[in-house]
Amino acid sequence: MSKKETEKPILADEVLGKSEAFVIKHKNTIVGAIVAIVVVVCGYLAYNTFISEPKEAEAAKAIFKAEQYFANGDFETALNGDGINAGLLQVIEENGGTDAANMAYAYAGLCYAQQQNYDEAINYLEKFNGGDKLVSPMVKYALGNCYAHKENIDKAIKLLLDAADEADNITVSPKCLFDAAAMYEKQGKADKAIELYNRIKNEYPQAPEASNIDRFINAK
Repeated sequence: MSKKETEKPILADEVLGKSEAFVIKHKNTIVGAIVAIVVVVCGYLAYNTFISEPKEAEAAKAIFKAEQYFANGDFETALNGDGINAGLLQVIEENGGTDAANMAYAYAGLCYAQQQNYDEAINYLEKFNGGDKLVSPMVKYALGNCYAHKENIDKAIKLLLDAADEADNITVSPKCLFDAAAMYEKQGKADKAIELYNRIKNEYPQAPEASNIDRFINAK
């Protein structure tokens, strides 16, 4: 990595594996894989798992429109509703203890992150009760981004590494490892960054992040 690249602080959500440069200089919101995966997984869970009990069915129905607003990028309406349909915050308040309300914490946290309100994002994301193999790592990934924006890099790295280990798949893990490596570089810990680059190379060789990984390994 060139001197010019290393001089600029790198946050996790500024790293994009498919990019030729790997770093997007002015990207300030959490987008892409997090939103796409959470929308798909949350939608599946809401309408295939939650309907088993009346209370869960009612909660899943309440969150339906908020999920649509979220998927369309209308994060303010997703949070607060449209005057007719409940927003995520109302779903949480009125459906406590349901799986749908638990998922609403994840949605709400991501909405706040998109609005660059990282304190509220952390507040809601940390209230999400993990356990799901697909959603939980993505929530940790989002949390890592939020803590990076708050300059709590050690916390961010820990969350990203936990997410990589928990997910253990080619979609999530290499992205988490690469972003954590970028943070180690920001801290001047080149050896730790190289360890993570080598993990990507050896454990996820088919991942987009692995395509030019030798460039980062050999630059150290």
